[in-house]
Amino acid sequence: MTALLHVSTDLVGVVRAALETEETAAVDGFVQRLHPAVRLLGVVALLVAAALSADLVVLVGLLALAVALAVASRVPLRSFLARTLAVAALSGVVVLPQLILYPGPTAATLWGVEITHTGLAYVAVFETRVTASVALVTLLTLTTPFGTLVATLRRLGAPTTPTTLLALTYRYLFVSFAELHRALLARESRRLRPRGIAAEWRELGALSGSFLLRTIERGERVERAMRARGGARPATPYRRPRPLGVRDGLFTLTALGTLALVVLS
Repeated sequence: MTALLHVSTDLVGVVRAALETEETAAVDGFVQRLHPAVRLLGVVALLVAAALSADLVVLVGLLALAVALAVASRVPLRSFLARTLAVAALSGVVVLPQLILYPGPTAATLWGVEITHTGLAYVAVFETRVTASVALVTLLTLTTPFGTLVATLRRLGAPTTPTTLLALTYRYLFVSFAELHRALLARESRRLRPRGIAAEWRELGALSGSFLLRTIERGERVERAMRARGGARPATPYRRPRPLGVRDGLFTLTALGTLALVVLS
């Protein structure tokens, strides 16, 4: 029962996150009003700037820009910061040993362990770079519907096969989660009394195998359906003509100007 509750909670969380993304993408905010191509290319330019820069001031500026754009786009700050800081915390666990592994003058001693100035500077730059990059990606995903993102990639010349696979994976991720949810509910409804750990593990193994087979069969059915509707013909993304505006130019200048400053500095 505990496993069922955990999985159900995870499913609810996944669906709620997807619905929240669609809702924030429909809000009339600054980034939402940008042309999708400008939005995507601008964020990519800022990500490249964050990857190339080793200046802490520049990285803090990029992070501040991402937060300011989130506020201007009316993105819920709680959700935005939670997604951003969760990934930053994971990267922090990976990079923290560099505080003592990097050689250099001692900055502080903690429980007999020496923290060096160079290690402290490296961790600060690394963490700020990761946080700024994740904040920019989070801003893009919260302000752009997934279908629009895939269609924009196609219009920009991205290969057909990867974009089609990306769209199918996103669509059938939720279908697979729903299938797993139904299987867990059916399994729980057939249980009349508590079982031991060994029986639970055996039943979980059988359930995993059954779910894998169902997933493979569904994939084969989807393939047959696609072939019946036109074979390997690529899907045509929905096109909505949208002229470029003043705010598109301002955002492009800001992104490209930031990238140029980082490259030339």
